[in-house]
Amino acid sequence: MTTAAFITGDYALHVKKPEPNGCAHYRMVLPSRELQKSGWDTVMGLPREHPEGGIGVAYEDGALFGFDMSIYKLMMHETVPTHFKIMQDSGSKIIVDVDDFHFGIDPANIAASQSDPNKHPDNNRMFFEMGIRQADLVTTSTTFLADFYERRCRKVRLVRNALDVERYEMHSQPDSPTFGWVGGTLWRSGDLELLREWMPRFVQDKGVAVHHSGHIPNDTRHFAVRTGLRRVGTSPMSLVSDYPRLLSPIHVGLVPLMMNDFNEAKSYLKGLEYAASGIPFIASPTYEYRLLHSLGVGRLAESADEWRDHAEELLDVNVRISEAERQRAIVEKEFDMRAKGDEWASVLLS
Repeated sequence: MTTAAFITGDYALHVKKPEPNGCAHYRMVLPSRELQKSGWDTVMGLPREHPEGGIGVAYEDGALFGFDMSIYKLMMHETVPTHFKIMQDSGSKIIVDVDDFHFGIDPANIAASQSDPNKHPDNNRMFFEMGIRQADLVTTSTTFLADFYERRCRKVRLVRNALDVERYEMHSQPDSPTFGWVGGTLWRSGDLELLREWMPRFVQDKGVAVHHSGHIPNDTRHFAVRTGLRRVGTSPMSLVSDYPRLLSPIHVGLVPLMMNDFNEAKSYLKGLEYAASGIPFIASPTYEYRLLHSLGVGRLAESADEWRDHAEELLDVNVRISEAERQRAIVEKEFDMRAKGDEWASVLLS
């Protein structure tokens, strides 16, 4: 029986029982669950260090060590390279999962400051990169990241994102739709401003509602400010366990992305979440969204005219219903995490 530990600090720690955040949920919780179904002995949790054991899974007043392989995410502490070496010398395999391109992060993105070596000398993206290059295997969620790290690391494997589709319920489509976006504005840089080029006039002309799920009250550059919209309904950010609820006010989803390396490295996960919820969506044409579109999921728009044309077509409730049903069926068949267990097992054992 193969033993594997999924270890990350990407947890919401402000709640009574810490809960994995979004990245950890999709790239660690879901793979761990599927591997268990195949007979693997897996655990997941927060990291805890030991001078001889390396980095294990925190457990009550101690930690668990000694796994065949340890899969890490967002480990940025200065001790990471040393601990990885200790574990590799003892025969344990080190895997690092990467699903963001930190070399291309914009200064306006709050994660740029949080991982800045100058501001956080003992915990930053420099040590994260050292750990990536030291790993026995690097897993990535997109083609861009796989191509980038194949030139820099020992072994790289691409495993695309998938959903726990059963958590997402099909929403009904009313005659008059609400257009919306789900996400935290503090982690965006220039993307939402693309909507400013067409959406305020469209909303004024058509009288449609707009909703932002993931609102952060103390962000002075919130969704309405960035898009130039006067009226925007909002829902606050939530834990991953409540995340599908954030999609319920939205009938047409938006995925505006600046065409840059950081966004080319992002997966089509937001589009999958919309589609699984019965929400037709429009996205910028990054490689990953072009790939999703080629499989029959999502609409692509690059210019303001293209965004507006798609938005006008989606005012028709019959168009939305037909599109929603077709896309949900594709997501269930092609992007359900329950079909990814064998792929994760094959990749990790490679």
